[in-house]
Amino acid sequence: MLKGNKFRYYFYFFVLFISLLFYLLGTYTTKALIDAINKEPFEEMDFLEQLFFNAFGGYEFLTENIYVFAIILVIFALLSGGTHAFRFVYRAKTNTQMGKQLQDALFYKVERLNYSQIKSMKNGDILQTCTRDEDIYRRFLTDHIYSIAYSSTIVVLASIILFITDWKMALITISLMPIMFVYSFFIIKKVRIKFRITDDSEGEMTSKIEENLASVRVVKAFNNEAYEIDNFEHYVKDYRKKFIDWRKLSSFFFSSSDIFIFGQILLTTICGFYFTFLHYVDPTTGISLGTMVLAFSYADIIVWPIRDLAMILSNVARAFASADRINLILDSESEDIYSGETPKINGGIEFKNVSFAFPDTKNHEHTIKNITFKVEPGQTVAIMGKTGSGKSTLAYLLDRLYDYDEGQILIDGIDITKIQKSYLRKNISLILQEPFLFSKTVKENLIIGRKDVSEEKMMQATKISQIHESITKFHNGYDTPVGERGTTLSGGQKQRVAIARSLLMDSPILIFDDSLSAVDTETDYNIRNALKNREDKSTTIIITHRVATAKDANLIVVLNKGEVEALGTHDELVKQEGLYQRIYKIQTKME
Repeated sequence: MLKGNKFRYYFYFFVLFISLLFYLLGTYTTKALIDAINKEPFEEMDFLEQLFFNAFGGYEFLTENIYVFAIILVIFALLSGGTHAFRFVYRAKTNTQMGKQLQDALFYKVERLNYSQIKSMKNGDILQTCTRDEDIYRRFLTDHIYSIAYSSTIVVLASIILFITDWKMALITISLMPIMFVYSFFIIKKVRIKFRITDDSEGEMTSKIEENLASVRVVKAFNNEAYEIDNFEHYVKDYRKKFIDWRKLSSFFFSSSDIFIFGQILLTTICGFYFTFLHYVDPTTGISLGTMVLAFSYADIIVWPIRDLAMILSNVARAFASADRINLILDSESEDIYSGETPKINGGIEFKNVSFAFPDTKNHEHTIKNITFKVEPGQTVAIMGKTGSGKSTLAYLLDRLYDYDEGQILIDGIDITKIQKSYLRKNISLILQEPFLFSKTVKENLIIGRKDVSEEKMMQATKISQIHESITKFHNGYDTPVGERGTTLSGGQKQRVAIARSLLMDSPILIFDDSLSAVDTETDYNIRNALKNREDKSTTIIITHRVATAKDANLIVVLNKGEVEALGTHDELVKQEGLYQRIYKIQTKME
């Protein structure tokens, strides 16, 4: 956060000190004015007041020209007000710049984390770290640290001036402050606990709203509106109860701490009147009227920052906790996507005795074991198997979302671990079963990876994916917004838009990870046929459960419990006893 902002950050403390000095000197001028009007003897004044008179023309000059004090007061007021205004504007700029610095660093780091690292984290935790924790820590480092500096500086400077003026009044002016600080510190900790409980309850209520918005189709399809409304009422009542508990304790804290604040002001006022009375009875005792006014003014200046200081210090643990969560992301090792070779990729793929286990797998048991098969450039391979047999894992390994444990994966004879990850992923288009569409127009979603693509090429891709006609029927055609996560489109339409988006990348390797599951058999056939007849034919891997989708492939790989059960063409596999033959018979009967 301080990178490139150190001077700006520390310069604020200098401006803060100057601003407070002008403010306190302006208040001190009132004491000098009253003492000048009352003709207090110069030799009986403390050295600070003598220094003040000498700085502005001397004692005789100022007592004879009282109007000069008005000029001094105006000057100090302008200086204090000007530096105060500059301080707030300067702090806002520093705050936003430091916030931008940290948010940029966090977003960059999240984008550069390994896929396995991101999968091991909860999305909600990452979002909270990048938003709420960032905000808490930024406010602590700027607003709260500045407030600590403000409170400490004004208390120290005012106390020093008071002790120089009259040590007895100084002690009286700050006598209740330690008690109020301790009281505020411990009570505000309880207020913060109540606040966190309330905040968590609000988060649950917000999550419930988000969940219902995301599942609106399911809710309406099952006629479940009444149940969801009743269920939401529980979240509202829980939040209302916790909010009221928090506000009650918060109100108690502020009202009870006011007893100390006004008690301190009252004690200073009573003692000030008493010592001033003694001074008028015997000028060698007590304090001057100017000193009493100064003590009263400084007491009012000191008490409020001390209460704020206790509140801020109670937040230190919360800020440190946020800093720890931020560092969990910032200290994570970034994925190296730029090291390695960048050879021309034609699309030849070979798996050689590949085995892999997910990092969180119990006993590190392999999900896939000794996988071996080969695909020539431009060929189509279909991968079939039961759920959990490792079909999608092969796609993740090929795209280097994970790195295999044993064996080799070669592309055009080169081990993929030697190829630059960024370059590899540009040459492999992975189309998922549940594709993600952004809250943009259809066109913006299509060209997200290729901003320079022509209208003709874009429409050619949508025709291959069998979505062009559907898009032209939309009210705004290609400029139709698709809604958040593509909710305005059907499952099949989203899949076909995602296919067209991948085709525009002109990748030599295409992977369909069950991404034709939401389209009918005829559309499935038309898409595969259009892909087959493309001029720039790509090596295609189709992960599917449909025999109809797999049967035209040059090679079919049948997985069972993470191992290759059979390899061959459709005509070869239907004649062999095994999983493929059973699936074929079941699907044929269903048709």
